[in-house]
Amino acid sequence: MQTGFVLPLYPLDGFVLLPTLEVEVTPVGAVALEVIRRASAHDDLLVASFYEDEAVHEVGVRAQVIPTEKGQGSVIFRALSRCRLRQLEAEDIPMVRAENFPDTPRPLQRQEPLRRLLLRRFSKLWCDADRELCHGMRTLSLETLTWRLTAQLQLEPSQQQGLLNLADPVARGQVLLLALRELERRQRFLLPYMWLRKGGQWN
Repeated sequence: MQTGFVLPLYPLDGFVLLPTLEVEVTPVGAVALEVIRRASAHDDLLVASFYEDEAVHEVGVRAQVIPTEKGQGSVIFRALSRCRLRQLEAEDIPMVRAENFPDTPRPLQRQEPLRRLLLRRFSKLWCDADRELCHGMRTLSLETLTWRLTAQLQLEPSQQQGLLNLADPVARGQVLLLALRELERRQRFLLPYMWLRKGGQWN
């Protein structure tokens, strides 16, 4: 007996959509436009997955399609939850069977110390770089915090997909902690030269 759900499949070119986040998309081509149209027949839902090396990844997100106020053919994808793609049901206008892929529950005593550490390191890094900390980030759960940090740190799409594949918020948090430490190391290296900066961002 088959389980899961069947929804239109939208391949994401050049970026990864992470759970709890939103992104504006402008569909290009007849197939992409038809996928958006078919989503309206499925409660405005579709599956979005990163397209890389001529294929979509197995792990994507179930997303809601929201019209933008400015129109002009663009829509907003709001990622509701992570899912695992199981089977392509139709190829001409892609429809995919998928199933929910939730995080593995972890004891709060393991999550909370890591959550506080990530917040502390991220806050210090952003304040040192004169950037505003996202409003309300301090109250986020570890699971949601890992998605926000993955987006804020502007990792490569392949790195973001790797984190999306991890079904353990503690493991994701530990990987992000390593990324923060690398950014701190780079910042310490650049600090003596900050007086040379005339505007823009350091690469």
